Amino acid sequence: MKITIPSSSTLMSGIQTVLNVVPPKTTLPILSNMLLETEDGHLSIGATDLDIFIMTKIPAQISGEGSITVPGRKFAEMVRELPDAPVDIEVDGVKVIIRCDRGVFRLVGISKDEYPALPDVTSEQTIEIPSSSLQRLIRKTVYAVSKDEIHPSLWGAFLRIGRGAVRMVATDGHRLAKTTLPCDVSDAATEGIIVPPKALNNLSRLIGESDSPSRITIGENHVLFELENARLFARLIEATYPDYERVIPTGNDKVVKVNREELESAVRRVSVLSNPSTRQIRYSFRPGFVELSSFSHDIGGEAREEVPAEYEGEAMDTTYDFRYLLDVVERIESEEVVFKLDTPVSAGIITPSGEEAEGEDYQCLIMPFRTTEAES
Repeated sequence: MKITIPSSSTLMSGIQTVLNVVPPKTTLPILSNMLLETEDGHLSIGATDLDIFIMTKIPAQISGEGSITVPGRKFAEMVRELPDAPVDIEVDGVKVIIRCDRGVFRLVGISKDEYPALPDVTSEQTIEIPSSSLQRLIRKTVYAVSKDEIHPSLWGAFLRIGRGAVRMVATDGHRLAKTTLPCDVSDAATEGIIVPPKALNNLSRLIGESDSPSRITIGENHVLFELENARLFARLIEATYPDYERVIPTGNDKVVKVNREELESAVRRVSVLSNPSTRQIRYSFRPGFVELSSFSHDIGGEAREEVPAEYEGEAMDTTYDFRYLLDVVERIESEEVVFKLDTPVSAGIITPSGEEAEGEDYQCLIMPFRTTEAES
C-alpha cells in the first residue's frame, strides 16, 4: 500500500481531528494507535478510546488498498515537525515508511485486525440539523453535566429531537441548563438520549465555526454525528434521565434585569474574597440595584459592590456559588441578564433578556445555598 498526501499540513490536519481521542495512558495498548485506511481515493484516519470513535478523511493518491495502525501520539509528533511538502507513506505488512522532502522515517504498526471495529449504528431515521444549532446546544448546556459518581443518569447531557425542535438539557442537581432550538424536523421524534460530555466537547471542537448540516443517527447503544469533515460515534449512557421539567419553577414572579457585562465584572471582583471552598457570594436585591458581597474567613477580608438593576420588588437576599453564575452569564449574549426569583432558598431562573438566536429558548436554574457566610 502506497499513499501520497499533498502536504504534511494536510496530513496533520487529519491527525489533529482524531488525536484528542487517543488515550495518553491505557490498559489496552492498541488504543494508543491511530488507524490509517485507504478508501475511495482518500486516506481515512481514525482513533478511539472505546467510548468515542472519530473518523476523518483527507485527499490522497492511493496505490493499493489497505490499512494499518500506527502509534498515535508519536506519529502526530513526527508529522508535526515535517516540512510542508508532499508526504509518501508506504506500508509493507506492519512496516511503515514515511518519506517527506529528504527525510525517511520508519515505524512498526499493528494490523487493523487487532483494532476495535467501528460501532454498528443502524436506524431507519437520520436527522439533519445545522451544525451551528448543534454547537449552540452544546456550548449552552454541557458545562452543567454532573461529575457525581452516584447518579449515572446525570453523567451526560440529555438530547431530544422532536417535531420542529431540538433540545439539550444538563444538570448536576445544583444547577440545570436547558436550551431549545427550532429545527426542520417534521416527521421524526426521539425519546431522548444521554450523551457523555467528552463526546459533546469533541463534537463541538470538530464543528468549530462550520454551518454545514450535521446528520444524527441514533442506534441502540451509540449515536453517530456526521459532519462535513468527520464522523463521531459516541457510546450512549444507558439510564433514564430525570424529569427535569418537574424541578423548573413556574411561579418565580420577582424579576430583576441587570447589565450582563457589569454583573460579570462585579462577580469576578467580589469573588476574589469569597470562601475558596464554598465560592459563596451574597446577592442583595433592592429596588434599583443588586449588592454583591463576600467574606474571607482566612484573611478577614470583605468585598461589596453595587450593580444597577431594574427591580421594584421587596428586598431579598440569597447566595449562589459564583462559579455557577459565571458559567451561565459567560454564555449569555444579550445585553441584559434576567433573574426570576421566588424566595431566598428556592431555585432562581436566569435567562437572556430576549431571543439570542431565532426561536431559541435558553433557561438556567441555580439552587442557592441554604445558609450564608457572606456576612456584613
